[in-house]
Amino acid sequence: MEGPRGLKKDELRSAAELANLVFRHDSPYKMEEEFPLLFSENNLENMRVFVDAGKVVSMVGMCINDVIIMGCMIGAVCIGSVCTHPEYRNKGLASKLLEDATNRAVQEGASLMLVSGDRGLYRRFGCVDAGIYRWYSIKRDQLEVHEKNLTLRKYGEKDVIELVKLHQLEPIRFIRTYEDFKTLLESKRLCDQISETYVVEQNGPVVAYVSLQLPRSRDLPLAILELAGSRVAILKTLRSLMDDVGTESAIVRTTTADVELDHLMVSAGAKRSTGGFMGTVKLIDIERFLESIDTYMTEVIGKRRRKNLSIKYEGKNSELSFTYMDQKFSIRGIDEITSFIFGSVEKQQKLKHANSELEDMLNSIFPMPLVDYGLNYV
Repeated sequence: MEGPRGLKKDELRSAAELANLVFRHDSPYKMEEEFPLLFSENNLENMRVFVDAGKVVSMVGMCINDVIIMGCMIGAVCIGSVCTHPEYRNKGLASKLLEDATNRAVQEGASLMLVSGDRGLYRRFGCVDAGIYRWYSIKRDQLEVHEKNLTLRKYGEKDVIELVKLHQLEPIRFIRTYEDFKTLLESKRLCDQISETYVVEQNGPVVAYVSLQLPRSRDLPLAILELAGSRVAILKTLRSLMDDVGTESAIVRTTTADVELDHLMVSAGAKRSTGGFMGTVKLIDIERFLESIDTYMTEVIGKRRRKNLSIKYEGKNSELSFTYMDQKFSIRGIDEITSFIFGSVEKQQKLKHANSELEDMLNSIFPMPLVDYGLNYV
């Protein structure tokens, strides 16, 4: 048996066959069509595999992307299509591949791991529920008919460049090339479901877009899982969007940093709830991650206090320590550190009763928003 190693070009079909056997055995859809950036000749080295007798028998797929969070560029790796052939299970192959994938991701500059799953394999590896997101639920009859100067329609190929530009303005996002954006839109998949993308024009120019999961029936809501541009335009055309899709309700998911959308949705009567990331999360290079967000921390607490704030990570004990003057605060365990930095619905670690200047600073910095998958789900 060969591995762990990267996938070879002539093994790409075998990798897709394994993924389809495990995840799509009773479905007409194909994994290689749903996740074109993952099952791509340009991504072979990031498909970590075990191969036996010329067949891929275990696989961990990953895409390495930079993300932007509050002005900071962070290297991220998205893990998906983790599977093992039934005849090769219970041999620890997936665990070895996950470790191998992590090592490669760190070598490629990633410090943040996003996993599209929550099973024991990932939990044992230190991945946790992290990130706090807002869900809004709203019905058609709560919304007004949109203004005449707004036009809602399905996106076309000529719109891709405008979508790229709108996406670039978002403070929390994946960095996508034009080519990748186009490929993801053409796949018509969003977080493992059939999707569609609509644009909103205002007197001609495109001012917003939404990517949504299409409901399976009229009594189910459409689900907007990626959006960019004018929140006002999105809300004012939401009723028309429901009509075009053929449903009576909608849910919208966004980060806690989207204060404008929060105000608009709540004012419109939407029900608001909170939830975690669509999978699990792990910081795989804490020192590099902290370097990446240094500008964010300095902006929040100021240059003087940042200069006097010492941050140290001790890898041997997995302990992160913050020291300010004679004050100290420590967290031990990568899972606890990840939950503290991004917040967690499972673990409420925010220092609710800050009794020192250090704890007050940490409450200002953390939790910081976590990027959401949107079209980049794997």
